[in-house]
Amino acid sequence: MRKPFRRIAVLLLSLALAPQAFAAEDCQSRMYSLLTAAYPGAQGETGDNGEMLRLPGAEPRWINLGEVACKVWPASPDKTLIAVMLQHQNTFDDEGSADLELLVADSMHERIAQRYRENDALQSDAIRITGLALDTARYRLNESTTAFGVRVNSANGSRANPYSSTRLSLYVLDGVTIRPVLRDIEMDADNGEWDTRCDGEFHSSRSTLAVDGKRDHGYAGLILRTVDKSTRQSLKGDECAESVAESETRSERLSYDGREYSKPD
Repeated sequence: MRKPFRRIAVLLLSLALAPQAFAAEDCQSRMYSLLTAAYPGAQGETGDNGEMLRLPGAEPRWINLGEVACKVWPASPDKTLIAVMLQHQNTFDDEGSADLELLVADSMHERIAQRYRENDALQSDAIRITGLALDTARYRLNESTTAFGVRVNSANGSRANPYSSTRLSLYVLDGVTIRPVLRDIEMDADNGEWDTRCDGEFHSSRSTLAVDGKRDHGYAGLILRTVDKSTRQSLKGDECAESVAESETRSERLSYDGREYSKPD
């Protein structure tokens, strides 16, 4: 007699999860309609780097549709998170400025519930912005508040002196807006100097962020763990050999002051 009940339970569970799965798969296909709901009057254009949306106004902004990050929020599947780079020009390569706008949309309807903009937040020059990504790890700050993250990736164009970085900011929903609680901390970084054949030195940094059990002003603390490593490369006969010159692991607690988390030392 147990099998029919088990089948019914599985069926009910699958039906309950179906809208969430559909919304997750449908995020990218809904992105254009969500953006036009967020920016009434926006017009489609074809730019050098792909399909664009041009926002109206005396100081127009451009959105490269291929660079918009869109994700259904696992912590709250009825919400869809969108991170948008609002370019000041219709191209954004070696030089340029852009605003960062975050949108929280209804996962089943073309409705924007919350939004937040940081003007001139993204700058490209010798080091250029290469992309945005949404971080939906379980940043549960208290019983009723879960944060989400935005990662900004950047890199230079040098082969002899390569550099790349990923920086993270965390945000929480606050009424009809979105509030930053952790700003612009470096999570990954790589740099080096070499002869473009073998000989050279490289440095890397890899960080993880975890929620602490202790609270400050109502929010859990954050533990930032970082592994720094330096390596050397040199020719050994016909082989390019790599050796670890130095490796260090460090940990730091970031406390909440009632508005934002402290920055790492």
